[in-house]
Amino acid sequence: MPHLSVKPTTRPTGKQAPPRGASLAGAHERERRAEALRRQRADTRAQTMASAGELSYLRAQLRVAANLTARLAATQEIEEMVRLVVDELHCTFAFYLAAVQRLDRDGMLRLIASAGPLAEVMTEFLLVEQPVLEGVNGRVARSGSTALVADTQLDADYIARDPQTDPRSELSAPIFVDGEVWGVLNIEAVEPGAFGEADAVLVETIAASLGAAVHRAGLIAGMERTFTTTLAALTSTVEAKDDYTATHGEDVACLAARVALRMGLTRAQARDVRYAAMLHDVGKIAVPSEILLKAGPLTDEEWVVMRGHAAVGGDLVARIDAFAHLAPAVRASHERWDGGGYPDGLAGERIPLAARIIAACDTYDAIITDRPYRPASPLSVAREMINAESGSHFDPQVVEAFNGISDERFEQLRAAIE
Repeated sequence: MPHLSVKPTTRPTGKQAPPRGASLAGAHERERRAEALRRQRADTRAQTMASAGELSYLRAQLRVAANLTARLAATQEIEEMVRLVVDELHCTFAFYLAAVQRLDRDGMLRLIASAGPLAEVMTEFLLVEQPVLEGVNGRVARSGSTALVADTQLDADYIARDPQTDPRSELSAPIFVDGEVWGVLNIEAVEPGAFGEADAVLVETIAASLGAAVHRAGLIAGMERTFTTTLAALTSTVEAKDDYTATHGEDVACLAARVALRMGLTRAQARDVRYAAMLHDVGKIAVPSEILLKAGPLTDEEWVVMRGHAAVGGDLVARIDAFAHLAPAVRASHERWDGGGYPDGLAGERIPLAARIIAACDTYDAIITDRPYRPASPLSVAREMINAESGSHFDPQVVEAFNGISDERFEQLRAAIE
């Protein structure tokens, strides 16, 4: 854990001059800052925390640290992580400002989450970035050491905006990810001397938990990229037989993930829908090329062979440990809501939700794509055909979510793949 460093006072008295490049607040901003300051001083939570005994305050700190550690471990989205941190700090301690800045490659610290009355002013007046060479937070990012500022008016690095309403206390800790400074966790209070060593330990602990969570999210993202690459390698065996199937799988996967999110599935669940959609035609590897690439309609016997690919795909995916949980959706991706599909004649909610989503997206993409035996249809025609089959071929709730995606958005999704 980085050591606590209190910046020595280099200006003994008087108001602080802004550093080079900084500017003082205009009249409207001063007005909004004064309003924020009044709200902060009237906040009963802030008054309660200020009057709390040392033991009660320590218990609140331990509660926050434990709660955040558990909640950070349960998410993989960095935006959600930083929002959890600032919201928890503000809701518990009613700080004037709780903020997380990310250090970007261009040497700028950029605000990515904030809470508290001052946060609203910062967002309103676009005070959302600063060079790493300036300010208390810049000092923290450069040094990798925590800064406990007892009085901002006596700190040479503090960037003043309005001496009448500026926070008087500041506590900032570096956020490390894989040994490098990733950003800064910052809290500020309206009164001087508001923070002590115990607060510094709390902020450093939370910064360490956030850094570990961000690092873990990066590792998981890398694993998911490897996972996707493996899926692409697996489906490339089908591509060798049928170019359409490979590109079709990517298109369906992208659209299916979007529909899943519109239906309220989590990002993790939507990823599984996407992966299952990528694999939904992998069983075509077992279909003879003369059937798969036939330019005309298939005979009844050929349809029996073709329809067998769903079961083959499900069995194949089930044999791979990393993909086994996707097997039911792959197998059922050609079932119908009314029970008239294959290979098992499942109906309604007996069909896995992922498979129901894939079925609609699969059909839509097939309609708007050229095939050897027919030309592509316009997007509007494809949408009408999907809606006509709602409640028979497709789950009505899936169709409703599908209809929430515009044709323009679908074109963007396809362009992103191509």
